[in-house]
Amino acid sequence: MSESFAAKAWPGQDPVGMQVRTRVGSDTSALSVVGVVNEAKIRSISGVNPFVLYVPLEQAGAPLAGEVLMLKTARPLDQIVGEVRAILRDIDPRAAIARVTTMDQVVRGAMVEPLRLRFFLSLFGGLALVLGVVGVYSVVSYSVARRQTEFGVRMALGATPGQVLRQVVGRGIFPVAAGTVAGIGGAILLARLASRFLYGVSPTDPVSIAVAGLALLTSGALAAMVPAWRAARVSPVESLRAE
Repeated sequence: MSESFAAKAWPGQDPVGMQVRTRVGSDTSALSVVGVVNEAKIRSISGVNPFVLYVPLEQAGAPLAGEVLMLKTARPLDQIVGEVRAILRDIDPRAAIARVTTMDQVVRGAMVEPLRLRFFLSLFGGLALVLGVVGVYSVVSYSVARRQTEFGVRMALGATPGQVLRQVVGRGIFPVAAGTVAGIGGAILLARLASRFLYGVSPTDPVSIAVAGLALLTSGALAAMVPAWRAARVSPVESLRAE
């Protein structure tokens, strides 16, 4: 049986020698566990592995529709196919080979759906990021335009351009930071759902979450920086003349 199956059935115990009943159809016979094997991708290359029980053909209990023959070799596929077909004909002339492929081709075929999903998620994520940057820039620019006289008065009373810049960027980045924290929390809550579409990475991978959060905060800060720079360059004299 697979490692996850053994850990779930007998946590902290040695599963070798234990018995399990499959109850497939009317079969109630007990099977003895003789070994535990490493996890293998059975149904899909992504997602959580199912519990797997390996049974010898002699104990399968029912005829199977087909078998998969796997060979490990360094020779090219076209050189070995003929030899394998000849060996199988010698063993059983009725046996037919339906499809011959390499493991690399199998993996590429299994990765088509995750890669397609990754493309669309990346596309929608990029569009959302662009819309967010435009939104932050627009809101901060509108706020700076309305408070231009206020910034001029503050600078006339002694405020430095750096103080005005930090204030505008801080107010612009606050909702971005709040949204980033909420988004990270939502991603952690939906981690189990996302694990079905991931391969080779955990849905709660700290590096991925940190990079995504940093990208959002950096984009928000840059979007707020441009109008904040304009606010820091407001002339106190011109602002007071306008009043």
